Amino acid sequence: MQKKLNALLKYLLAQNKPQTSSEVANALSMSVRSVKNYVKEINSLYSKKIILSSRNGYLINSLISPALLMEDSDEKIPQTWDERAYFIIKQLILGHTSHLDLFDLCDSLCVSYSTIKAVISRMNKAFVSYRVEFICENDCVFIKGKEKDKRKLIGYILNEESGTSFMDTRRLKECFYGIDVDKLNQIVVSDFKQNDFYLNDFAAVNMMLHLVILVDRELNGNYLDSCPSDFTVENEREQQLLNILCSDLEETFQIHLNESERFEIYMLIKANASYALSTTDDNLREIAGEEIVHLANYYIEQISNLYLSDLSGETFFAPFCLHLKNLLFRMRENRPAANPLTESIKHNNPTIFDMAIFIGLDLMERYHITIPEGEIAFLAIHIGAEIERQNVNNSKIPAVLLCPDYQNLCMELSNKLMLSFGNQIMLIGTVHNIEELEKFTENTAEFLFKMLFTTIPVPEGIHNVYTVVKLMPFNLSAQYHIIQDALTKYALFYNNYKLRTCFHTYFEEDLSSINPEETEWEQVISCLCKKLYEKKYINKDFEDKVFKREHAATTAFGNIAIPHSVDMDAIKTSIALAISQKGFRWGSNTVHLVLLLAINKADKKNFRFLYEALLSQFGEDTMIQEVRNCSSFQEFEALIYHNIQQKEE
Repeated sequence: MQKKLNALLKYLLAQNKPQTSSEVANALSMSVRSVKNYVKEINSLYSKKIILSSRNGYLINSLISPALLMEDSDEKIPQTWDERAYFIIKQLILGHTSHLDLFDLCDSLCVSYSTIKAVISRMNKAFVSYRVEFICENDCVFIKGKEKDKRKLIGYILNEESGTSFMDTRRLKECFYGIDVDKLNQIVVSDFKQNDFYLNDFAAVNMMLHLVILVDRELNGNYLDSCPSDFTVENEREQQLLNILCSDLEETFQIHLNESERFEIYMLIKANASYALSTTDDNLREIAGEEIVHLANYYIEQISNLYLSDLSGETFFAPFCLHLKNLLFRMRENRPAANPLTESIKHNNPTIFDMAIFIGLDLMERYHITIPEGEIAFLAIHIGAEIERQNVNNSKIPAVLLCPDYQNLCMELSNKLMLSFGNQIMLIGTVHNIEELEKFTENTAEFLFKMLFTTIPVPEGIHNVYTVVKLMPFNLSAQYHIIQDALTKYALFYNNYKLRTCFHTYFEEDLSSINPEETEWEQVISCLCKKLYEKKYINKDFEDKVFKREHAATTAFGNIAIPHSVDMDAIKTSIALAISQKGFRWGSNTVHLVLLLAINKADKKNFRFLYEALLSQFGEDTMIQEVRNCSSFQEFEALIYHNIQQKEE
């Protein structure tokens, strides 16, 4: 922390009674105005009331540890452009001040006057979509814009500062220490539940964020003054919730909500809340609308055809319909919801995210709207939850238990296995010795992979089981970690096996480009599409569909990109390959490996395996570095086989 703020903290820490701004100014040889600004700045930097203010003067909050205060002081200065811009915006909006002194900002941020001016100049370009302007006059910066736009901007800033973390009441308390956030949360939970409306965790946080901003601005005399002339509430249930919520907010926080504020709250309700109805509710068509219900059925059918995933379960349909309705409302009103899980979903569940992309692209074309990645990730959450429910049985690993039949030991062990791991394995048989195992293997329908749990030694090469898990016959609970490790490795082994056996089915030297002249991602895609087209593996419109998918959401993950068409309409399933030592510019990423997937719908069963197996292969930085050093297709092939072999050892 800069010397002046540090000096102010040390001075107040040494006092045992409140100090007036004049007393502090005289003691530290600074102006009264600077004292007030520094106090505000310290409280803002720590996002809590470090220095308490009263009629008697300033005093350090006794609940704050002095040691912690001084220890953390050097870590709070904004360093990047984003951090400095967010700091200035929070000072102006959350600090409820009409302007900030530029020289004070220089001191606060430990930067030069020219740097501050450059930051503000860039802010005007970066936040132009929020219709606000940062004006510098008389060595001060002012924010100009409508109150509604300022609120949207500060909501965006707070979400951005949370990054991939989940915004919660703790974070809101830090930013709005003068407001009883817990009480506000109680009002929201109680009023919505009382009126049979449902808020998921993300919607509840979004609702809380905008309501606490509304209350904070109202308490400080910043009111909305523009209400649409056609403001009408859709039905009685929504009107009742709106009336109760507004009444509770006014009574609790001693504010008055005009028609503009009520309209904003109604928009929040429409954007975030769903009716709390069961999946068999006869009124679903009435609530969601015939068009939405028809659309949901259409997407379920398309996902089944394209991805072989069944989303027709009762637990999925009604919530999905309501989500589609709310999603379309948010997009039409330009009120997208922040989603801290977006990057995690994209990286960890690429196929599910791709299903959501398919739906998102259709919605954008159908309704002429733009849907950001965060909203597409919410669609992926709905899809992923349903697939997870259904995969409980479909993805079970076929397994056999080999255990001598002594005092019902085999039966007890099989029961314990199914009780503890029944959601992951399907026990297709139990045998008691090697001879029975050999006979069982011969007589059982061929499974591509099997897992053997055994309590006795098994000779090598006597069976076709891929993974053998050796267990002690007693105290199974102490061996759970061994079993779980084996189940986790099973998925990895399966992907490696498929990739190894199918490598030449999908990869060809003629479809590879090693260290090409192209440096931009568009050029690389065009180059690879040309190779596929010359081999007559794709149609002419394939390239356009790849770009369409890429523009919807990038397929780059770190240093690897796996572009593909929005449809599985390739003539022959193939993978075109590009490797660059220097790297391709791919949005904000530098990509060294490009794997362009062309999938024929006859091979759509393999799409998920291909996508996730390739990501798994190149997920490590060391592997990407080795790929960068490949100077031929043969070296790339050898690297794949070598990497698979290492993982299987």
